[in-house]
Amino acid sequence: MTRRPRRPAPPRDPRRPARAELLALVDRLADARVLVLGDAVLDEFEQGEIARVSREAPVLILDHRRTDLCPGGAANTAANLAALDVRAAIAGRIGDDAQGERLSSLLAALGVDARGLVRERGYATPTKTRILAGGPHTRKQQIVRMDRGRRGVPLGERTRLRIAAAARRARGRGDAVVLADYGYGLLDPSWVAALGPGAGPLTLDSRFAIDRYRGVSAATPNLEEVERAVGRRLDDDDEAAIAAAARELRRKLRAEALLCTRGARGMTLDAAGRGAAARIPVFGSDEVADVTGAGDTVIAVFTAARAAGATWRAAAELANVAGGLVVMKSGTATLSRAELRAALEEGWE
Repeated sequence: MTRRPRRPAPPRDPRRPARAELLALVDRLADARVLVLGDAVLDEFEQGEIARVSREAPVLILDHRRTDLCPGGAANTAANLAALDVRAAIAGRIGDDAQGERLSSLLAALGVDARGLVRERGYATPTKTRILAGGPHTRKQQIVRMDRGRRGVPLGERTRLRIAAAARRARGRGDAVVLADYGYGLLDPSWVAALGPGAGPLTLDSRFAIDRYRGVSAATPNLEEVERAVGRRLDDDDEAAIAAAARELRRKLRAEALLCTRGARGMTLDAAGRGAAARIPVFGSDEVADVTGAGDTVIAVFTAARAAGATWRAAAELANVAGGLVVMKSGTATLSRAELRAALEEGWE
């Protein structure tokens, strides 16, 4: 478990929304419709207890205890939306394999409309297998991860047409759309124009090419991704430089808002026409159990809140609360509206 450094709380920003505004926003999340378009991943957690050291090599032998399967990548974003009672759908591709079947079944069980997942022959469903080990009465810790599924696999034309049709239908009825680019070859910047304008926001989470997706409504890069996009290093404590970089990237994207996630230092929001960038301090305990999938939670809440009528600032504040809650859970986690409400009632000032 990682302990966040304690820092003095910054002065309260008068633009910060009141608790009542955020609680009302949580209630409205159930009215939002969001499609996640992107790379669906299967997350696999193999848990074992340490039995002994192997005679064959200096490695631990684990007694297997259980296997947990969870939606990952774009599928985790969709799962987060469904957990918040948002009407969630996903469009993308999976392989014609057991992993794809498991992932599709998991999403359906969680209430995600997975009819937009297209099976593509020759494509392996990306799978991330994490091995966790520990004693019988201790928290299991990740000791190694094995990834399956190649990155950058070109998208078949027939598959693209089927996915695009599902995405355009959602866009046409006013749904918000999240572009979740994990680099497996499904997405590229041409999707922004292909989707066309819509009533709902078009948001972006891209690991490797964020600065190329011009025309999105908003994006949620982490600090490292902002650094790559603007071509310079940023000091964690240089608030002015980070705010300037966030504004530079937002303008490059021609976006309405850019939310830079900064781990233990919270978030920085730059929104068009809103004056200086907003510094949003981290929410919640200083205990971090697992950051796996936290970015998926942030963009899910940020997008759904905006689709439910929030300002970008209120959407960012609610996403920050959600991110602070989900990192206190183990594995690829989600949270409910009840958890959001409780956190706001107990910890919002």
